[in-house]
Amino acid sequence: MAGEGNHGVFDAGVSRARFLKLAGLGVGLSLLPGSLLPAGVAGAQVVGGAELLNPDGKYPIGLWWPPPPEQTSDERYAEISAAGFNFVIGGNGVGNDDENLLALNAASANGLRFLLTDSRLRRIIDGSTSSAAAATASEAGTPSPMRYLLEQEGAEASSRTASGPGEREGTYSTAATAENEVMLRIQELLDLHAGNPALAGLNLYDEPGRGLFQILKDARQELQNKAPGELPYVNVWPSYAHESVLGTATYEGYLDRYMEVVQPPLLCFDHYPLLSGGGITGDYFYNWATIRRVSLREGVPSWVFIQSVGFDSAYPGFQDRRRPSEAEIRWQVNVSLAYGAKGIQYFTYWTPDSQPDDPLRFGQALIAPDGTQTVLYDYAKKVNAYLGVMGKALLPLVSESVVHAREERLPLGAKPFKEDGYVSAVSGSPLILGRFLRPGVPDVRYFFVTNRSLARVAESRLALSRSVRRAYKLDTGTGEFVGVSPQTADRRRYLGLKLAPGEARLYRLHT
Repeated sequence: MAGEGNHGVFDAGVSRARFLKLAGLGVGLSLLPGSLLPAGVAGAQVVGGAELLNPDGKYPIGLWWPPPPEQTSDERYAEISAAGFNFVIGGNGVGNDDENLLALNAASANGLRFLLTDSRLRRIIDGSTSSAAAATASEAGTPSPMRYLLEQEGAEASSRTASGPGEREGTYSTAATAENEVMLRIQELLDLHAGNPALAGLNLYDEPGRGLFQILKDARQELQNKAPGELPYVNVWPSYAHESVLGTATYEGYLDRYMEVVQPPLLCFDHYPLLSGGGITGDYFYNWATIRRVSLREGVPSWVFIQSVGFDSAYPGFQDRRRPSEAEIRWQVNVSLAYGAKGIQYFTYWTPDSQPDDPLRFGQALIAPDGTQTVLYDYAKKVNAYLGVMGKALLPLVSESVVHAREERLPLGAKPFKEDGYVSAVSGSPLILGRFLRPGVPDVRYFFVTNRSLARVAESRLALSRSVRRAYKLDTGTGEFVGVSPQTADRRRYLGLKLAPGEARLYRLHT
């Protein structure tokens, strides 16, 4: 196809053999953790019983900062499910054995899956030799809201004894090395919780520097050896992190080293693009382009956190973030889908506690500090209903290219539109076009078309190449593709679009 060599999947560093392996994952791309195997394992065999989602191919929609321990109940988790989420990541005080058991039971009662966060396991990793010399985010001038909240939790947890309130008496303290302590603690967690149907895996660490890669590899291997169906979950730094916390000279080098050493089954990151006063971070598309390239090269899915809360900071040079609108939540989701995201998570669900003199201060998230729903809960519920349909359609597809059309000045990391054998030209408003293929179906391509603007309606035309014989559009109400009849002008057939801010369409084109 014309132009494919400029921004196709093979340009991402994917050999044809690796591409066929990725395409052969099939169900693996639907993110059932039992099939989230390292890139060296071909096929789509489910090797464990703890799928992150039900076997009906639901798109992973998760949240972090769940209800705190005193609010952990069946009713609160029913509220989570009602908003369209299907998994929860522990935190917000839910981090010891008793608290995790309550959360697992509440999740199970509501058909949700739960990625367990364990304060003791995190203390072992933080106390390892490789961790001791790591710079903190604040010292490096790169304050991370996620790390900040975890460090606040860690300070509270470390004030308790190793077998303090809510923690069972363990044997890990007799181990001679951090690696052995990790192995013992993982075994303890599995002994306690592996029988719970809600358990989807362990949240091993958030935003690790290079110094922690080896112990995270040990933890990942231990969990997969003992419970192959459980997901070893890690979230990496965004591209705006300082090199001193990355432990490498470049962000690309950081991701390359992470994938080489840890060999994770997915590549998850967080990036909060919505700046106070308007606009977005300058490296947002660069971050996504880099994540996409690495995930395709390694044959693993990519997940992302979207920004669902505003926050500001006393740290020098920190750019405050605004509270998102419904269109801005939808925009983050659709940009992520265009770049190939196979899982979406919200930061945050519950509003973090903030005091006026705290270095990081948070506005209201989906749930206010007093437990009432904010307007963001309603926004998320609407977007998640859409995402459940659109995401399910995209799950079995492989990202082949992503380009920006009609932009006067391309943002960092973005690639320009070029004729590709399916779409010959784009006119009108700026758009982002993600092109996808279905493995084994050579004469069909899927085009995910996103309004580039967070604030303006897009009115655009996609001119179809002569080779395109039929066109279909996904009906997000029914989940079915329906035929569309291209219009004709200037001897060209085209699809006309009118997209609200942050809105997107999915087309299926047949040659």
